[in-house]
Amino acid sequence: MPCVGTLKVATFQVVLASSVQRSFILLNYGNISKLGQTWLAGYDTVDSANSFTIKVSNASELSSSSNTNVNGRSTFPVDGSTKVPSNFLPSDDGQAVNSTANDGSSDAISLQQPFKFFGRTYSQIYMNSNGYLTFTKPLPASNSSSSLNPKRDIIAPLWTQLDSRRGGSISYINKPSSNVLAQVTAAVKQYFPNIPFAAASAFVATWKSVPYNNSGGVVNFQVVLAYNVHRSFVFIYYGDIAETGQPWQAGYSTVDSASSFLVPARSVSELSSSSNIKVTGCWAFQVDGSPKLPDNFIPFGNGEMVTPRLDNGSSEAIILQQPFKYFGRTLNQTFVRTAFVTFHIKRHF
Repeated sequence: MPCVGTLKVATFQVVLASSVQRSFILLNYGNISKLGQTWLAGYDTVDSANSFTIKVSNASELSSSSNTNVNGRSTFPVDGSTKVPSNFLPSDDGQAVNSTANDGSSDAISLQQPFKFFGRTYSQIYMNSNGYLTFTKPLPASNSSSSLNPKRDIIAPLWTQLDSRRGGSISYINKPSSNVLAQVTAAVKQYFPNIPFAAASAFVATWKSVPYNNSGGVVNFQVVLAYNVHRSFVFIYYGDIAETGQPWQAGYSTVDSASSFLVPARSVSELSSSSNIKVTGCWAFQVDGSPKLPDNFIPFGNGEMVTPRLDNGSSEAIILQQPFKYFGRTLNQTFVRTAFVTFHIKRHF
């Protein structure tokens, strides 16, 4: 097909492939002459909630561009179904969050069990439509921070301006099934193999196909709080995240900024392929504030606690299961103090 006003030509093809539930577009490019006139390639919707522009510097580069590793071909699912990663926990039965209530935040959600967050314990949580969780009170949507430091404890899987009134859903699960508890327990064992853990409760918050506030494209992500009396973990799972020009940040911070983390992604779309545990699109953190033990430590999660009872700050005598040889001497009991261990020889007459 000749280009208007020139002798240059363009060869391309668009294919609509569909079934009852799924629709796809294939854009196939042949020889494309280099143009000096204005051109665009991609797709858009009437409300610009979903759009994509193929980013090449000149039309002739369309013949070698691709998002599927096939030169000259770009393929897109366009039925509107969410591409949810396999590691997302089920969210279809979650409680919906009203995006217009309380300046974009949910009411206080009472947790099933107290959640430890870097030394502080919380019995409630707030879920904000703009992509973050707080504990003491809602954080107004108008509040902004370039360093993820709003002077309160916060977990922000993707803090940016979102508008669920235009589409998508925001929901949470506060009463997890035994299957969900088993999944998060298995996740902790996989990602933190040296920390004995069994989840007693979990909180699952999901943003599904939620549009940006002032630009095209949608986001999909989920944050999971997995915890018991002693240990707390946070998992952030990223699905499809559209690129945006508006400010964003991802990570967590504490009220005193003593503990904080920013996900090091150069662009918001990179969140879907980033990780700190070698699982694409997944970040995992231990957040109870307990010291992180070296990998060579032997598990001790169910060990008996030592409370000094003697005047010198030592435990009472701990009888060993078998005699312990210590440089030629045989010992039958030990004492544990704050900084060292002592033995006592039990003599037989």
